[in-house]
Amino acid sequence: MLIETVKKEHFQIAGGDIICVASKICSLAEGDVVDLKQVVPTSLARKIQQRISRKDERLIQVIIYQASDPTGSKLEISGNHIGAWLPNGLFLTSCGVDKGKNNTAITLPKNCDLTAKRISNAFCQELVVKTSMIITDSDGRADKKGANQVAVGLYGLNGLRTNNKTGTSETLCDLLAAAAGLVMGQRGINIPLACIHGLEYEKATDFSIADTVN
Repeated sequence: MLIETVKKEHFQIAGGDIICVASKICSLAEGDVVDLKQVVPTSLARKIQQRISRKDERLIQVIIYQASDPTGSKLEISGNHIGAWLPNGLFLTSCGVDKGKNNTAITLPKNCDLTAKRISNAFCQELVVKTSMIITDSDGRADKKGANQVAVGLYGLNGLRTNNKTGTSETLCDLLAAAAGLVMGQRGINIPLACIHGLEYEKATDFSIADTVN
């Protein structure tokens, strides 16, 4: 779908460009959709739903599944928000779970790094251009309104960058994801792809999103 859109719209991509792709379109393509009618909430999900009444208890149960945490130790509830740690160490609002259409939930791709690699390889084969990939997802904070865009998977680049002036590390993949979010927008905008051109960065295929985690 992405390749067909790039060809149809004559979207210009050059070698070395960084392509940011929304996780949701990847999830839909890979079938990461849960039928909420088939989800049976546990006592933990029902208990959390009493604190966050706006959340469907079945959706909370999917969040618990995604965190691989039946005890709730990897969940963090603050006010009207729920966040969770994924098995790879990332912390995301709702563990990256979105409410979908027709009584469904959409979860993150099972391996966002592998998804990024597959898309990069497909672009190289079909478009004859070698690019780096970042899979992005919306993420909110309990202390701020709205949401930002962060990296949840990557391929072809080091997700970290050392600031030559200060010697400190910058989470480059998140900086790029947030920049792409300026044009991709949030829910309902429906722009699943953005191209970042002209940036000098460390190209590498052996880094994963887990390398950016504390």
